[in-house]
Amino acid sequence: MKAYERYLAVFDDSARKYLDRVPTFVQYVRNDFIKENRMLLRANFEGKQRISKFWPPIMSFTRFNCPTQLGFDSYFAYSLPSVRIKRINIQDENGKKVLIGASGQKLQIDGYYKKGYIQSMDILDRLHNNMKIKDATTGNRILYKQYNMISDFSYPILQVEGIFDRVWQAMGMEVFSRHFQKKTKLYRELVKFYAELAIVNVQGMIDAVQSLGKDCKLKVINLLDDVAFKGRPMISPARWKEDFLPYYKKIIAIISDADLIPQVHTDGNVTQLVPLFQEAGFLGLQGWEGGANPEYINEHFPDFVIVGFGDVSEVLPFGTTADVDNHVKSLMNTLKKNRHFIIGPSTVIYKGIPLENVIAFIRASHKYGNYK
Repeated sequence: MKAYERYLAVFDDSARKYLDRVPTFVQYVRNDFIKENRMLLRANFEGKQRISKFWPPIMSFTRFNCPTQLGFDSYFAYSLPSVRIKRINIQDENGKKVLIGASGQKLQIDGYYKKGYIQSMDILDRLHNNMKIKDATTGNRILYKQYNMISDFSYPILQVEGIFDRVWQAMGMEVFSRHFQKKTKLYRELVKFYAELAIVNVQGMIDAVQSLGKDCKLKVINLLDDVAFKGRPMISPARWKEDFLPYYKKIIAIISDADLIPQVHTDGNVTQLVPLFQEAGFLGLQGWEGGANPEYINEHFPDFVIVGFGDVSEVLPFGTTADVDNHVKSLMNTLKKNRHFIIGPSTVIYKGIPLENVIAFIRASHKYGNYK
């Protein structure tokens, strides 16, 4: 099967029975992993750059080339946003000027969470007033054409930011906690603000997909929204249902009405929230990090697509290749049978994971995931 056919078959009752093997997925491969293994990657994959005519060489466009060279069928791919929010200057608690944008955080290059500064309605109103909706169809159409070209053997999954984790990051956890408990106007308006951004960006992505016509292979839109710690959710099911479910129902209705597949990503153990994700309309979840029990998930949510579950905390970084093989075999024994499983690391491939363990993970996934 082709990569896109394999991934999409997991969501389709008719196509699922024809799967050749369990699909593989990775969020992305971090640059620190590639730098650490640069020479080994070049040596192992010399002459196998199957997508070099579409993208630059392996080391210069890692989001696409490296996962494919490692053997993953699919990965997250970015889109151009349909909303632009001009950054504003604010004063922090020490009176220093800080430049923030839609995230509520200082401009950063490393991608990690920083302190949030949206701590008053005035700041939120200023950002909202700076919001401009732009037509990103042309730019995304160009991107999606490229994605389409490689989807037979390397399938990009479209991703867009969600709501909850943007809210607490924008405020900072301490400030967020106070406003969350009291359900203040700032908290409610910030939830509404990020829901609005998600809706506009999702619609922009759908417009670009539809502009490519029936031959477009891009069928999955994944909402990124970390809502859990490694052991439990960050928010109770009752509050998620009250504060976020109505917005997600609107977003997912837009995706479903376009005949696309809504999927959600979150870190942590979200077992308690899965029924609400299903109620919202999500058809699957990527992640399953930190304490989620695959047997429990498989038994209680047999129709929910599971993407991930590979242990990046212990087995992949610290185990032997035999440990990795046994880990994959165990997951396949539990999750493979009902054909709702797409295996992958629960998060990303990073520097602390040995290259030989990544290769062992893929080899075991192909060996034990074979349906024939």
